[in-house]
Amino acid sequence: MATTAKKAAPRARRKSHLADEVQLAKLAKRSPYALRLTRHKDLPPPVLIIKERIAPEDRDDIEGLTNPRAKHVERGTLHGDSVRACLPVLKRILEEVKDEQGIPLGLESYMSAQGLKQTDLNFPLDEAAGARLALFFRLQSKVKDVDRIELIGRRVAMFSREEAVYWLANVTTADPALRSWATSGLRMLLCGEAGDKRVPRILEKVRARG
Repeated sequence: MATTAKKAAPRARRKSHLADEVQLAKLAKRSPYALRLTRHKDLPPPVLIIKERIAPEDRDDIEGLTNPRAKHVERGTLHGDSVRACLPVLKRILEEVKDEQGIPLGLESYMSAQGLKQTDLNFPLDEAAGARLALFFRLQSKVKDVDRIELIGRRVAMFSREEAVYWLANVTTADPALRSWATSGLRMLLCGEAGDKRVPRILEKVRARG
């Protein structure tokens, strides 16, 4: 009997874990933002994609549609070594995400070497976490130095919800000139220029703050 119980326990845990992921996927469909853990043939794994949910009443492309629905717009991607370098940042942002009852969802548990081996998972994000991650992913997109990428992530993680929402609106604005100025200006403010020898020192100071 004891042997049977031991064999059954892992199966029960796997079913419970699967049930959690199904519930997370359901929540992600209606949350302000969704984070997708996936694979992409043109990008080194793991791949994280952040999407923003645009409600029907906020869409500007519904002319001619009789029953418009919400749509998800991709806001940025993080992949490969950049994900691994920024695991502490990702955990910090995700551990604050709660469900409608205020219960933590435990999304940070997926930000580990083992968790990131999974794929085709969708995580629900509130406005604060979603805006921070979308802003971080967007700002780091053309940065090659992983220290500068981590520095961007750590400093964005310190933004309030209002700061993150404000800056995300600026770096995703429709006007290409304004979008470019906001992106390059904020990137410079957060991590300096490529090749700046002061980056490691500043990164260590920011890491020490937790």
